[in-house]
Amino acid sequence: MVLKIGDKVRFLNEVGGGRITSVVSDDIVNVETNDGFEVPTRVNNLIVVNSPEVYESGRTRNTVAAPKPVAPPAKKAAKPEEPWFSDKNQVATKEEPQYLFALVPEIPANPPTGNISMYLVNNCNDTLLFRFATKNKYNYETVSAGSLSPNSKTYLGLIKPEMIAELPIYCFQLLNFRKRTKELEPFLQKEIALSAVKFYKQNTFVTTKLFKVPVMLVQINENPLKAELDKLTEHDFQKAAAQKEPKKKEPAIVLPNAEMVEIDLHIHELLDNYSNLTNTEMVTVQMKKFHEEMDKAIKSDVKKIVFIHGVGNGTLKNELRRELQRKYAKYDFQDASFREYGYGATMVIIRK
Repeated sequence: MVLKIGDKVRFLNEVGGGRITSVVSDDIVNVETNDGFEVPTRVNNLIVVNSPEVYESGRTRNTVAAPKPVAPPAKKAAKPEEPWFSDKNQVATKEEPQYLFALVPEIPANPPTGNISMYLVNNCNDTLLFRFATKNKYNYETVSAGSLSPNSKTYLGLIKPEMIAELPIYCFQLLNFRKRTKELEPFLQKEIALSAVKFYKQNTFVTTKLFKVPVMLVQINENPLKAELDKLTEHDFQKAAAQKEPKKKEPAIVLPNAEMVEIDLHIHELLDNYSNLTNTEMVTVQMKKFHEEMDKAIKSDVKKIVFIHGVGNGTLKNELRRELQRKYAKYDFQDASFREYGYGATMVIIRK
């Protein structure tokens, strides 16, 4: 079956349908549903219900109607074409900008074992121009670019199971606008480093009205209130607190008291900018954090401490375990829960 842009189609395996807006590949097309969302759909899951090439009822391609004299149509004034960025598909409750990076698992019960589809969701009333890229040591590689109408989403690509251990940094450049505004919106850039550990945690994937299965959602733009709070200095907070509360004696530092603490040693969790560091320098930073947290746990009442080091090529894991055997030989250690961390974490037992 040959499908074309503009064909009206119905889904075979579920209720609903829409109009074909673009062709992704030989067996996948984008279908714009009645609620305005673009949904990538396999061709064999569609049936054409109204195509520009379908003849009127009662005719076939081999039947030609007898010509009838017709009066020349009255000339009508040409209507100006409506711009593609017109403010359609508006939702009253979605005035605040919200742009989401969504990761949709093929196997919701065990996400890391199947492909994970990536989407950009424009969950507001703005039109959005976007560039989606991956970052490596030397450059940014564009994966997808285009525009998104208000309250819609677009497919960006796949994360395969073998890619999870060594994910690139995902980068977005966004420009949002409306047909008529009082001021210009700022250009937005965001780099997202996903921890492999998150794919193994069930609570990472949440239920949402945007998708039929639980998904991982990462907000690309900041909450406006949080952005304003970030502008305040420490002095502003101290001044406000002094005005509301009488001076109190500064409390003593309390060491953590918990059954177990979790420390993520992934370099992007420790440093904002590490692009200029060598692999050796990064491991040095990670091991310094390891020693700090071990010493802190020993002095406190913590019973167990989990260090998340990832799978990778095993360099950090091996170095960490060598130090445990050398400096902390009195403490037992083992692989942390596979269900929670895969093979990417080590648990140290401080107290039994």
